[in-house]
Amino acid sequence: MFGAAGAQAFLNAFDGNVDWPQPDLLSRLTGKSDLPRHRAEALLRRHAIARCLHANLFRLLSQNLREDTTYLNVGHSNLSVDCLRAFRANPDVQVAVLLHDAIPLDHPEFSRPEIPGHFRKMLKASQDHANLIICNSEDTSRQLARHMSADMAFVTAHLGLPDRVEKEPLSPGLDPDTPRFVCLGTIEPRKNHQLLLDVWSMLPEAGRPHLHIVGQRGWASEEFFQRLDTHPLRGTAIFEHNDLSDGQVRTLLEGSHGLLFPTLAEGFGYPPLEAARLGVLPICSDLPVLRETVNDCAVYLDPQDAYSWLETIKKRSGDRLADEVLPAAKLPTWQAHFDTVSEALQKARAGDMV
Repeated sequence: MFGAAGAQAFLNAFDGNVDWPQPDLLSRLTGKSDLPRHRAEALLRRHAIARCLHANLFRLLSQNLREDTTYLNVGHSNLSVDCLRAFRANPDVQVAVLLHDAIPLDHPEFSRPEIPGHFRKMLKASQDHANLIICNSEDTSRQLARHMSADMAFVTAHLGLPDRVEKEPLSPGLDPDTPRFVCLGTIEPRKNHQLLLDVWSMLPEAGRPHLHIVGQRGWASEEFFQRLDTHPLRGTAIFEHNDLSDGQVRTLLEGSHGLLFPTLAEGFGYPPLEAARLGVLPICSDLPVLRETVNDCAVYLDPQDAYSWLETIKKRSGDRLADEVLPAAKLPTWQAHFDTVSEALQKARAGDMV
C-alpha cells in the first residue's frame, strides 16, 4: 500500500525522471535474474506504507484506510472475491470497478480458452462486492447488464483521448503521392485484418492505394501472419509497421485517405476517434459502440461484407482530400470522464444510484 509520495516515486521512475533501484534482497532471492520487474518491486517495497500476504489483506486495510475511502479498480486486475470482499468488509469503504467490455463472454472465440471462465468470476465478484460499475460506453453497459444482476448500479463515462503528440518523420521509403489507408491496432483475429487482405487482393492494379497495417502482432494469428508475410503485395502496396512512435503514427494518418477499422467487437475503440481528431475519415465496422462514440464522423460498413469495403476504398481513393471538409468530431475528454465518475461515486456513497 502506498501513499501519494510512494505513487509519485513510482511515476518518477516510470517516466524516466529517476533511475530504477537495483533489485533488493527479496527480489534476488525470489527472482532468477535481474529483470526490470525486480527493480520496480524494489522501489515499491522501499516506499510502501504497509505490506502483507494475501491472507492478511483485510487486516492491512482495516488498519490503514480512512473513513469515506473509495477503492477504484480500473484495470481488470485483482477483481477476485478475496480482494473485493476485504475492502467491502470495512463499512467505511465503497468499491467501484471499471469494466472495459463483455467480449470474453459474448465473443469467446476471440479470447484464450481460460479467459471466459476467469472473466465470469470477475463479474460475479464485482456484482457481489462493488457499489458501482463504471463502463466506458453505453454499449458496454448494455452488454454487461445481460450478465449481471439487474439491481447493479452502472454509470457510463467515455474515455478521454490522450494528449496530441507532435508529428515525427517517417522512413524515406513512404510514397507521398499514392493514396494510402491506415489500419491501426493490435494484429489479432478480433480486429479482422483478414478482410483487408482480401480487399487489397481484389483491388485493380491500376490506381491501387497503399495499405499500412500499424500495430504489434498479437496472439492466435499464425495463419494470418503467414499470409501477410507471403502476400504478393507486401512491400509494394501492403506495409506492416510494428514499432512506430505515436508521432510517426500521426504523420502516417494525416494525409491518408482514411482509417480502416473492420473490427468484429469493441468495448470502446480508440483509433476512429484518434483519426477523427486529425480530420481523417474513419471507415468502420457498423457496431453500436462506434456509432455511439464516433457518431456521424465515420463511414460504417458490415465487417463481413468485403465487397462494400472494396467499393468504398475504390471510391475513396479517387477523392481529392484538399477539397474535403469532414464533420467536426465531438471528442470525449478526460475531464468529462472524471467529472462523471466523481459525481457517480458521490451518489453511490449517498445511496442515490439507480
